[in-house]
Amino acid sequence: MKKLIALAVVAIASQAIATFAGEPVVSSKQVIAPPPPPPEFFRANEFDIGAFGTYATGVGNVAGELHGWGGGIDLTYWFPWKYAGVRFQGAGLNVTSNGNSQTREVTLVRGFAPVSVNTGDRSVAAGILTGDFMLRLPLDDFWPGVHLAPYFFTGLGGIIVGSGGEGHSVSETFAVTNIATGETRDVTFTGRRVNAIRNRIGEDRVLAHFGGGLEYRFTPHIGLFGEAGYDLVNGASNDFIQTNFGLRYAF
Repeated sequence: MKKLIALAVVAIASQAIATFAGEPVVSSKQVIAPPPPPPEFFRANEFDIGAFGTYATGVGNVAGELHGWGGGIDLTYWFPWKYAGVRFQGAGLNVTSNGNSQTREVTLVRGFAPVSVNTGDRSVAAGILTGDFMLRLPLDDFWPGVHLAPYFFTGLGGIIVGSGGEGHSVSETFAVTNIATGETRDVTFTGRRVNAIRNRIGEDRVLAHFGGGLEYRFTPHIGLFGEAGYDLVNGASNDFIQTNFGLRYAF
């Protein structure tokens, strides 16, 4: 009888110990680590290389007749504060005047009938170099998954204008007719070629510019961008707008 009572007491005590002991302790080896944070698409201390096509069009009362196509590259460094950086950008363009080469009637000698004269090549090569201060706002800081960043820039630079064949001696003979007598004779004109576009733009000029753009990142390293800037040249009649579209690779 005492043995039965003892067994009953042991059974009840074991159940009470199991009830108050709580849940079993899990070994530290079984703790699951939290998932790593998603990669940043726009980072601090980032170095970018971009390549782009460019289109420029004049907006002044003289430069409004000019436009140019070309391409270029840019190099950008973003500071440890990833919202600001600096950029160097260079572009080369072929600038042309509306209409390009034209043939028109010109009176070369007073009293003689006009003759047809070809104006020749009305294009010139130009280079645009700028250094910019940059500000950007990565939208994925606020909306994860939206890897888009609007940015703004302002800076200084210069425009370098090529000769466009200027300076070569030219000699051309025209058959001119005297209006009064009907007499026709050959007249030879000599001189030096002058590029009309370079004449309008003048010598190499300093410029200031400002503008903005958008960049979309497909990966943390590859992005697509488009931007537009307003360039203030030395002489308001030479101001122009430059639009760039291209790809960037971020290190």
